[in-house]
Amino acid sequence: MEYLKVFVMSALPVVELRGGLPLGISLGLAEWEAFLCSYLGNIAIIPPLLWLLERLEDLIAKNRVTAPFYQMMLRKAIKNKKLFARYGKYALFLFVAVPLPSTGAWTACVAARFFRIPSRQAFVIISLGVLAAGFIMLAMTWFITGFSLG
Repeated sequence: MEYLKVFVMSALPVVELRGGLPLGISLGLAEWEAFLCSYLGNIAIIPPLLWLLERLEDLIAKNRVTAPFYQMMLRKAIKNKKLFARYGKYALFLFVAVPLPSTGAWTACVAARFFRIPSRQAFVIISLGVLAAGFIMLAMTWFITGFSLG
């Protein structure tokens, strides 16, 4: 049941791997189990989200329920427009790899769609960014707990 909790938590917007990994460790999972569960949960949403955005972008952007969330993610992507213009697809990796609030896979999918990065490339780039963010989060967890994790 802990695996499912971590997987689902990591698939949620805003929380993603950044919340799923510490949750898994706090639930008593081994570090590698928490890492793997949170990574898989976070990247599991990428293909369906890219597919959905590609087909329903206009509807999502104009719907009164989904528009505020979509606009928030779009503003975050637009704020980093210079970075994307300068470094292209590599900026998408850096955007996701730095584990800050609202720089995860959900926002990266919106950014990939905004900058018209093909879905297959976006999936690989975002997945690698999530992997890097996971390693950073694991290192931060070790640092905070004084390397006392078992």
